[in-house]
Formats: sequence, structure tokens, C-alpha cells
Amino acid sequence: MTGPILARAAAMLRNDRSDGGATSLSARDLEEQRLVDRCTSGDVEAFRPLVSRYQRVCYSVALRMLGARVDAEDVTQQAFVDAFNALDGFHADGRPHAFSTWLLRIVVNRSKDVLKAKRRTEQQLDDEAPVTEAAFAYDPPSPETSVSRDERRHHLETALLQVSPKYREVLILKDIEELSYEEIHDILQLPLTTLKIRVVRARAMLRDLIQREGVTS
Repeated sequence: MTGPILARAAAMLRNDRSDGGATSLSARDLEEQRLVDRCTSGDVEAFRPLVSRYQRVCYSVALRMLGARVDAEDVTQQAFVDAFNALDGFHADGRPHAFSTWLLRIVVNRSKDVLKAKRRTEQQLDDEAPVTEAAFAYDPPSPETSVSRDERRHHLETALLQVSPKYREVLILKDIEELSYEEIHDILQLPLTTLKIRVVRARAMLRDLIQREGVTS
């Protein structure tokens, strides 16, 4: 359980997913395999439905990982290019959600590459005051003034970006995108036990940040 604080935070950051139930997912898996087969047979247009279907979730994950719209757009676009170029190497092997988890693995890895590049750049400019405290610098509201939903959302997103990437990614996939542990396992290629431990730790980190800053008050 995420607890009431994290549940509200995740709900505020979450975009609706329209995956349907188990039956439609099974039909979706078969349809996606047919589209992939058409693509690998030379029908380039068959890739368009896959882009339309997963553009939102790819962009959402990239944006939560990176915190910048331009970076998220670049990562999303490049991830689809990478996926299209690597379709010959995609094998569903009868796994549910095989294409979506494969695609999201590309998005997450691309996002990590961007974070590493930014970290190297920022280390060269690290003579100034550290960002950790400044990122949350804002005047807390008076008892008579409530923080607007947009402001709370902004501070929640800022808090999420302060969680280290290896914990941030599991929070995004589990609590914001509401993927199963099996799907996250396919994306991150980590043991289920490791994932569950990371989710618990990541939730604790985010909860501490939220409570310390009074974001949901």
C-alpha cells in the first residue's frame, strides 16, 4: 500500500490508461504481433498504430524521468525510431504486453542515457550552490491560502525528480503508470524481489520529501 499521501500524489501525477481488461489485452497482444510482422515484411505504415497507441505512455515515462518536455519529446521520438529499426530482433515469445514492455525498456534506457549526460555536464558547473534544497525553495502557504492543484502538482513532480533514477523509474512504472511487477520486470530486467524492495524504498523516499515540504497540505 502506498498510504494516503502517496496515493494522492500518484493519482495527481497519473495519466489515465485505457488498456481495457484481460480479454482485450490478449487480443491486443495478437494484434500487435500482426502489426510487427507486417512491419518486418516491409509494410512501414503498420508501425503507425503502434506509435499512436504508445506515444502517450512513452512520453509520460520519459517526462517523469527527465523533468523537461523537450528532452521527453526527443527521447520518445528516438525510442520509436530505435524500436522500428530493431523490430527484426523483437520476439514476443508468447508473453503478455511483450511489445509495450520492450518499447518502454527502450524509453527508460534512453532516459537514463540523457540523465547520465546531464550529470556529467552539471558536475562541471557544480561550483554554485547545490540544487537539492533550492529545487524545493518556495514560500509555504499561509493557513488562509491553499496551494492550487497546479502548484501542488509542480512540487510533486519536483519531489519525484529528487528521487534517484533507479528508484524513480520503479515509482513511475508502478505507482503512476500502474504496471504490474511482471511488466516492470520485463522493462527493467531485474528480479521481482529486487523490484519490490526498490518500490518500498522509493515510496519511503518520496513520502519523506512530500511530508518535509508539506506539498499535499
